Amino acid sequence: MQRIPKRTLVTMMNALSSGVVPRRGLEYIAVGRRRETETFLSDMEATAEGGGAFRVISGRYGNGKSFLMQMVRNKAMEEGFVVMDADLSINRRLTGGKNEGLATYRELIKNTAVKSRPDGGAMESLIQDYISSILENDGTDNDITGLERSCAILSSVPPSLSPLPFSRDFVVSVSEYLRDTMSDGDGTSSLRWFKGEYDSKRDAKTDLGVSSIPDDSNWYDMIKIWAEVSVLAGYKGLIVFIDEGVVLYKLQSKISRSNNYERMLTILNDIMQGKSSHLSMYMCGTPEFIEDPNRGLYSYEALRSRLVSGRYENTVDNYMGPVMTLRPLSNEDVFVLIRTIRDLYELRYDWESCVDDAMLEDYLRTAVSSSISSSMITPREITRDLISLLDTMKQNPDVPFYDLIEGRSVEADRDPDNDLFGDLEV
Repeated sequence: MQRIPKRTLVTMMNALSSGVVPRRGLEYIAVGRRRETETFLSDMEATAEGGGAFRVISGRYGNGKSFLMQMVRNKAMEEGFVVMDADLSINRRLTGGKNEGLATYRELIKNTAVKSRPDGGAMESLIQDYISSILENDGTDNDITGLERSCAILSSVPPSLSPLPFSRDFVVSVSEYLRDTMSDGDGTSSLRWFKGEYDSKRDAKTDLGVSSIPDDSNWYDMIKIWAEVSVLAGYKGLIVFIDEGVVLYKLQSKISRSNNYERMLTILNDIMQGKSSHLSMYMCGTPEFIEDPNRGLYSYEALRSRLVSGRYENTVDNYMGPVMTLRPLSNEDVFVLIRTIRDLYELRYDWESCVDDAMLEDYLRTAVSSSISSSMITPREITRDLISLLDTMKQNPDVPFYDLIEGRSVEADRDPDNDLFGDLEV
């Protein structure tokens, strides 16, 4: 196995043992999803060329949505994109009566990441890259002697930003950021504006001389600004990931759901009609969130008409449509996954488990047979329980492997002529 940094191994094992997706090291455990990955790579090419994509990723809990999104996020940073991500919650939505949409924007800004800062917090460095790029293109040195000239240059709206709302206030805030930081300040007022932390336009105007602030109704306009700023700063574009879309499905108020679905429709139309550039957005949710005719996205007719499968998708999957449905991993893919997890665990603890491939196959049969339904078992549960099993074996070396999984008739169920796990779906 290739050399893996110790920190990455520790992070991966800690996350997987808790049933969550690790931020680091996903490339070491990625299996299957070839066609899905090809779609995302195609989207990246379109985004870098000035276009973009909007897709809804559908899959059951634990079926790999968050894993896939995290893997794509990491790949996007490697390819030179700026990324943002946020999980929706009861207090973070697309819009709401108590600034829930603004809360989502703030979370996205907090989680802004680039290759050099993959764990988030890259918003200020993105601003600095933007300033450096603008001034370098003008041939101006970023020093105190040329401060006023630099601020004047930064106050001029670049052509790619000029059609967008906020563009004038954005460049004013950038100019004030430079002025403050070059005068022994820390740019606090400008950073507050970028992050959407001002509660009133009056305060923002007093501090910065701007006339608007990001709020619940216009935060997406700021996302479009950030997409163009990313390119001006030397990146290929901006890719945004929003997980836990099922939160919108669970809203009790029909009006609240409709308002959020309307905001989603606005974003979808904007990106797909080319009104934004260098921007792609992805939202993850369960099949019910999308397809439920009473509460899901399909309950909002304008969204249903845009997201519903075409007439040619009855018997084959379409990974290029607005809804990407994640199918269960194949038996072979799941086996490769747990074998990789075993190898990484042994590497993490410098310990030989003595669990061979045949035993892993028996473990997987046990995991599936112990579930109420084979379709209910997910890769998340399988990998989490495998790590728990290995933990137990490491701490109790005298307990045989099959004693730990006895009572499942594993040996009797095993058929050496069967291809891995027969017709079981995991």
